[in-house]
Amino acid sequence: MFRDLRSEFLVVAANILAKQGRDMSPREIVQVAFEQGLFSENIAGRTPHQTMKAKLSVHVRRYGDASPFVRTRPGRYNLRAHVPSGDAFYGRPPIAPTRSSESTLVFPSQWLDQYGRFQGISRDADGFVKSLVASGTATYMRRLDAEMANDYKQVLTYILCVRGNGQILAFQRGTYNRTEAYLRGSQCVGFGGHVTELDRTFFNNADLGIGDNAARELLEELRLPKHEIVRVGRRQPLTPIGVLNDDSSETGRRHLAIVYRYDLALETNPASIARGEKSIAKLRSINLSSDALQLSRFEYWSQLCLREYFAETVRAQPAFRVRRRARLRPPHLLAVVGPLGSGKSEVTQVLKQDLGYAEINSGRVLAGLLGIPPVPTTPRAEFQRLAFEFIATPAGPATLARALLNEASASGNDRVLVDGIRQLATLDELRKQGNDRRFGLIYVHTAPDLAYQFYRARENSSITIHDFLALRSAPVEAEVESLIGKADAVLYNWTGLFEFRNIIRAMMSGPDPQEDES
Repeated sequence: MFRDLRSEFLVVAANILAKQGRDMSPREIVQVAFEQGLFSENIAGRTPHQTMKAKLSVHVRRYGDASPFVRTRPGRYNLRAHVPSGDAFYGRPPIAPTRSSESTLVFPSQWLDQYGRFQGISRDADGFVKSLVASGTATYMRRLDAEMANDYKQVLTYILCVRGNGQILAFQRGTYNRTEAYLRGSQCVGFGGHVTELDRTFFNNADLGIGDNAARELLEELRLPKHEIVRVGRRQPLTPIGVLNDDSSETGRRHLAIVYRYDLALETNPASIARGEKSIAKLRSINLSSDALQLSRFEYWSQLCLREYFAETVRAQPAFRVRRRARLRPPHLLAVVGPLGSGKSEVTQVLKQDLGYAEINSGRVLAGLLGIPPVPTTPRAEFQRLAFEFIATPAGPATLARALLNEASASGNDRVLVDGIRQLATLDELRKQGNDRRFGLIYVHTAPDLAYQFYRARENSSITIHDFLALRSAPVEAEVESLIGKADAVLYNWTGLFEFRNIIRAMMSGPDPQEDES
């Protein structure tokens, strides 16, 4: 229904306002979104309600009557379709232009295709910056406009603070936490921020002020001992070590980071370092070789850096978290969901072979309703398009849920597994139409670059990472990541098939592991 909105914040706002049917403030919209787990794992920041407010305000002002949103009164928004046509909409004079200090360094996203687009980390930071400078494409854009411009990349710095090779500073960014926040990975090892126009001077044109931004951000986000402040000023231990590009999410597609390593002096006690900004919470030093370190607790950019630069010490092991164990106990209907390539098929095989579940593949059932062969006979992109058109109809979710429940009843099994559901509305209909049937939901989470490897191996495909990410971001897949907030259990999949199978069995039979604060 809201397929033309290009911002995740706007898509979330449109869906919440559609369901609530009333005027809401940006803060209320964001609160409901977090409570319902509607944001993807990449949403971060200490004031997401301000981001929501900015995006709604800009959309209303930019598109006028063509915007589905209206400002009904100061600080309140609704959908245009919900407001009687005779009512006057609340307007206000345009906001005065922001100061130049709020302009951020950007470059056209298409330039990255000329340079050589990649997913994850490239270690040639110096070469990248030199090429960007030589291209002449880098410019500055108001931060508010940049957040709405999907055809530009904003340049950030991302600084790893390391002591020796065994310790790294970590923190939890932001204080805006909700019930499901821990499921999305809130720990971070990267300090830094947007490179701004104020970072650039006559003396640092060679790198567009990116190095000076790294030093400034480090001194703003951390309160360092005096001898470390001097070292930061000299830039001696502050070294560019890579470029991080992440096209797996809407937020990632608008940003690119230059990764720096800052080596703390060995005599520096990490306990003497304090946070410099309120957005830095639970600052601490962690042991990279600790068996208790779980990468699933870190946001994706931190995972990329830990795996790239500390692969010899960091152990990436599959894990699981259970929120409501009773729903995982048969007799029940158990849905397994997750993005493309996450490992749902392996979960399905273990549940079928080891635990006696009967499988119902939602893609096959949907293909029957559409009157077409399932994937791969029908190309995946074509199937996704037709599936989205079907599920977007008013009766689509209820029709699919009814067909799934009919197959569940016909199986005669008290352990029924439904694989491949993509929409929250379908899950809601399964619960609604299932009456007293116990319903459980398992979400399989996998880092996008690893999901690409799994998908290629499973499909025996030569698909590129960018074509794979395009499949993952197709309209019919748009709600999948938000389902993590509804999950009764979350599986974190990494490389290692044997370990992953053991984790699946342990999740279904053993007690919930204790909370690990690392």
